[in-house]
Amino acid sequence: MTHKIYTVITFAPVQGFIEKSRKLRDLYGSSYLLSYLSWVICNVAESKGYTVISPALPNVTQGMPNQIIIEGNFTQEDAKSAFYTAWECVTQTCRDWIEKQVEYEEEGKKWDYSWQRIWGLWTKYSWEFFWSQTPENNPDEANNTHTISYVRQLLNDKKRWRNWTGINWQGESSTLSGADAIAYPYLGRISKPQTYNYQQEKTDISKFNIQLSQKLGESFIDATPDLNVSKNNKPERSKNYGESFIDADEELSIPELIKRLITHKVIVKQIVELLKHRLKERFGENAIQSEGFTKIEQLSSDLNPHSFKDLSRPKKKKITDSYELLQYNNFQGWFQGDGDKAGDYLRQFEGQSDEAQKINEFSEKMREWGKFFQQNPPERCRVVYAGGDDFLGVFYDEGEEKDKLHPSHCIEFFSNFKTKIWNENQDKNPDNPKKKPITVSIGFVWAGASIPQRDVLQHCRLAEKSAKNNGRDRIAFRVLFNNGNYLEWVCPWWLLEEGLLSSYRDREDNQEKPNWTHIYNDVAVLESRHAFDDNSIDIASALFDIYFPTQTDKLKPENWWNEYGTDKQLIKTGILGDRSLDGSLLEHRLPYTTDNTETGKLNQTKVNKAINDWTINLAKVGFHLCQQQKQ
Repeated sequence: MTHKIYTVITFAPVQGFIEKSRKLRDLYGSSYLLSYLSWVICNVAESKGYTVISPALPNVTQGMPNQIIIEGNFTQEDAKSAFYTAWECVTQTCRDWIEKQVEYEEEGKKWDYSWQRIWGLWTKYSWEFFWSQTPENNPDEANNTHTISYVRQLLNDKKRWRNWTGINWQGESSTLSGADAIAYPYLGRISKPQTYNYQQEKTDISKFNIQLSQKLGESFIDATPDLNVSKNNKPERSKNYGESFIDADEELSIPELIKRLITHKVIVKQIVELLKHRLKERFGENAIQSEGFTKIEQLSSDLNPHSFKDLSRPKKKKITDSYELLQYNNFQGWFQGDGDKAGDYLRQFEGQSDEAQKINEFSEKMREWGKFFQQNPPERCRVVYAGGDDFLGVFYDEGEEKDKLHPSHCIEFFSNFKTKIWNENQDKNPDNPKKKPITVSIGFVWAGASIPQRDVLQHCRLAEKSAKNNGRDRIAFRVLFNNGNYLEWVCPWWLLEEGLLSSYRDREDNQEKPNWTHIYNDVAVLESRHAFDDNSIDIASALFDIYFPTQTDKLKPENWWNEYGTDKQLIKTGILGDRSLDGSLLEHRLPYTTDNTETGKLNQTKVNKAINDWTINLAKVGFHLCQQQKQ
């Protein structure tokens, strides 16, 4: 029997590449680059007559997943060539543009660019590329080696054998990541240690950044005639626009600099032109016929300094992480989400004749949702990316002193997220929700403004992971303070939707503007007296009776555990999640049953402690996120 051939492709790093971000522009740029690389692979595969099963809708470049499933014998040579051609066009265009635009170090003295070798190393070693395909000689059909799931497993096995190459350098390291060299013309120049001049290097870096920032601003003005900038005002306006891309005091590595440059309309246009030339040269005319090439330039339009007001408005207050969007507020709201057990959902189709169709339908459904969410963000929110079942966004302050962003705005949004947003059950069509076949977990971080953005992103990922480890289909609220300490409370979606937080009443029975200090102080006193006993949950139940009188039934044992149907699909989400744990979660916490089975005997001490901790964290996080500000 002849079986179809499937090819699965991915690349790394992804999360680390996104997390090395100081500004919102970095986030957009890194997300865009990942999508761009995925799209080029899909485009070349389609041009050669193969069918892209996942991701669906490959012409929508923003938010493209980085795992690609193709039906057909898309060879490793062609796939790798497409990937590295796309990346090479980016690095070559960025380097060429800089060298042509930032030409003179001083009057009459040119920059002696010696960084070509380092750029070449980043072109070659920035990524790990992984490819797997249906084995040529399939064993008997019972082994399912011809399925997509099997090929995906082969790919995962390959990813465990990493082949990463580090790039060494001489001199100072980037102030953003600390792991790579600062990009400036003399990077890569070999000098003897005894002749190394630290102060001269710092001077050269600063001088180069000032000139680069100015040239970026000038180029943007020249490419945007409708700005109507006069000759006299051009230097000042160029400085303002250029600082939207890079500040003079930033010290970025080559990949970090690339993230900024690919959001500039002139540079991205040149990237597209070079990409078309290289793809036509290597893969033929069909490789440049896609409508997706016009989509590649969309990001530079969305982030141009003229229209992206939140990035380019005048600075009133300097903060340490140089995050421009949220500089007027003490705290910022970030969230990162991901679908639950999407792989398990897709594996149920393994061996079926319509496996590819089911995967494509699922991918299309999630890609359509990502597009919907990105185009319809909540008020005061930017969705940085929404690639399907994974997404990242930020709630921001609009800059008006009288109209500060309050965390209750974020709480209100998430209280309806599962039903109204994830399942798209909007009020305009309440009887026809587009219910997703999988659930979703989110990590939300309310972060102090002096915390570097890269640390906030890491906490977002950890909060999302905490939501999954605690049972999935829930949200983890994390309050991150400027000193790095944090509080966290994890809550199932249904509890939020039933108004747990909004039902709070203080000791004066006030629900209009309840004082969360009451429960916060009570918990602090009870903790200091060691009143929370792991032998019972009486104190936690009593607190619920006092402060959540309409929600007292929520702490009953029938609401503690996840419940699953015969198809292993989650039908009810419990406060504590699963009684037993699979191997991947055992490193994070112990199971609630003595023998780690769903029907085993409960470890009641552990269960009591978990309920008590959950109630304590509810009081502490609720105080920081729900306490009304004094008028």
